[in-house]
Amino acid sequence: MTYSKNLPLWLAFGSALFWGLWWMPVRALEAVGLTGAWAGTAMFAGAIPALILLFLWSKRPITFDLRVILSGAMVGSAMMLYSYAVTETTVVRAILLFYLAPAWALAIECVFLGRKFNGTNALALVLAACGILLIFRGDVSLANWTIGDGMALLSGVCWAVGSTLVFSGKDVGARTIALFGCSGALIVGLLMLLLSGAALPITENGVETAGLLTLSGTFYIAPVLIATLWSARRLNPTTISFLLTGEIISGVASSAVFLNEPFGWPEAIGSCVIIGAALVEVISPKKTS
Repeated sequence: MTYSKNLPLWLAFGSALFWGLWWMPVRALEAVGLTGAWAGTAMFAGAIPALILLFLWSKRPITFDLRVILSGAMVGSAMMLYSYAVTETTVVRAILLFYLAPAWALAIECVFLGRKFNGTNALALVLAACGILLIFRGDVSLANWTIGDGMALLSGVCWAVGSTLVFSGKDVGARTIALFGCSGALIVGLLMLLLSGAALPITENGVETAGLLTLSGTFYIAPVLIATLWSARRLNPTTISFLLTGEIISGVASSAVFLNEPFGWPEAIGSCVIIGAALVEVISPKKTS
């Protein structure tokens, strides 16, 4: 199958805009009683039936390659940790801490994939760091550090590792990796709930909650995840990580409008600087061999 060489770039950036709005269904589930890790865990459970159907519909042979399974586990861990993070810290902090992922991805590429670090990479990282510093208004101390901040940071590390494995591993199709990823997210969520001793939530309207889970899982998580992983297979880990910073545009803006989270000139300029870092990296994306 042929496709425009720019399609993975645009698809990754478009997916990022949707990921930036992910906090909305998570917070909606939280509002009906699925608090903390329950919200993300329930969403991934709602996405799995659709992903199983797509998995079975695929004409590709079913493959259970260890690297593929591991990549799914890391991507799933990243998604689950991030969904938990947005319930425990501000959306802006969760997004920005996650987007240290390009730095981790670049380090992994240089160490394990033989990528040479150059001036373009350095400029992109410096711009990203400056953008984060601006958005945090210079306050990068650990004084106000929360568990949500830690989860967001860890989710970026997991995504960097997962996207590297997707890029360098066997091509088994985005639908297959998406199913493994969503299953991994569900398992991680259940483990988090088990270890935290969280009680089973009781919602006032079970039908409404079930409908929200089905809609968000089938028509949001599944297609956006498949599009992201399809692009991740075709773009190197650093490029895909920088492209996904498009999430900052929709995430920061929507949280400022709907949640009244702080959004002034530092956030505006910082977001532009981080997007600039993504553009610098994408100027000449190269796929390592």
